[in-house]
Amino acid sequence: MEQPFLKALPIIKTIENSGYEAYFVGGSVRDYLINRTVHDVDIATSAPPHVVQNLFKKTIPVGIEHGTILVRHGQESYEVTTFRIDGKYEDFRHPDEVTFVTDLKEDLARRDFTMNAIAMDQKGQIHDPFHGQADLKSGYIRTVGKAEERFYEDPLRMMRAVRFVSQLGFQLDDEIKNAMKQMANLLEHIAVERITVEIEKLFMGEYIMKALTHINETNIGRHLPIFRDDQSLIKKIKEYVQTPFQSIAEAITFFHILNPDHSIQKWIKSWKLSNKVLNSAKHLHQAYLTYQHEGIGNETVYVVGKHVLQEFAHLVNIVEKAEMVSVHRLEKIYEALPIRQREDLCLNGHDILALAKGRKPGPWVQELLLDMERQVVRGSLKNETSVLKEWVKKWITDENS
Repeated sequence: MEQPFLKALPIIKTIENSGYEAYFVGGSVRDYLINRTVHDVDIATSAPPHVVQNLFKKTIPVGIEHGTILVRHGQESYEVTTFRIDGKYEDFRHPDEVTFVTDLKEDLARRDFTMNAIAMDQKGQIHDPFHGQADLKSGYIRTVGKAEERFYEDPLRMMRAVRFVSQLGFQLDDEIKNAMKQMANLLEHIAVERITVEIEKLFMGEYIMKALTHINETNIGRHLPIFRDDQSLIKKIKEYVQTPFQSIAEAITFFHILNPDHSIQKWIKSWKLSNKVLNSAKHLHQAYLTYQHEGIGNETVYVVGKHVLQEFAHLVNIVEKAEMVSVHRLEKIYEALPIRQREDLCLNGHDILALAKGRKPGPWVQELLLDMERQVVRGSLKNETSVLKEWVKKWITDENS
């Protein structure tokens, strides 16, 4: 077993030592079987929720009505969920009622896709009643049971399917594709925030092109914010995007560049993204505008900044449809910059006012600082106190003349 499972193994053993069954389930087992990095480890058990609570010192009843208890162990949190059968899904998300059961197969039968309906016991033995391993080997995504039933229960599963295509490079089987074509409109019932989580992962998936193809084929795009009003947009994106975006902010910036009629603010509001993403997208867009005016050089790289060089390089390359910029080149330019931020200037606003001999503060100070900053970044003005003082004096004299 890999380390994430070994760290969680004491939880399994504690439950089983109390006379109940417990298994690793879901995405962690799937990723383990296809040699992907294992992240969140979830556990399913025959133990009722109140028993799980009593077995461990630190628990949080995050979804106790559906059988889920969060167990804290070794600085990590693990979702431990009692085997269950789900009732009807009237809200297209949660079952109206659940029935706790003691059979693993009954619990796995309620899950979305066969590749996510695989369990592993504490000895590393695989339990796969719905042939998920075979689908992993063949590279197909199939639902557990009828696709129509799974998608009606929670239409977000359609988005999860194409997200898995983007991340794994798998194909959707014909039953899933046909069900999506018929049921894509049900996505209108899903909270935008839930769809956004899936679309962000999709845009950053290695096989994004394949996922976009499936979105086109299944009509899902007609029921997604902004895409529903601009149905040619996904086809346009496919003409440019061959590799995954580095972030959702980069994706939003690119979409705005592709069609300026859809502002960055509109994307953020429609997809209910955070102010952090908004600011990141605005920053990237400003960097791109600087690149359009200045090309690749000190000023552009200065505006980009160290932490988004990779996103910026990818953005320029997909917009230009060519490998115009390498991250290595941007890093070399960045390392050679005379300053990295305005605070690195040897003079500040207070120094400038002192040199102005009683002149009142005003917008002119920021204007001067901006001009000084630009000249230093370009290399036409040395960032030395004496040099900058003489430049400031001349700037003020020229302005007054």
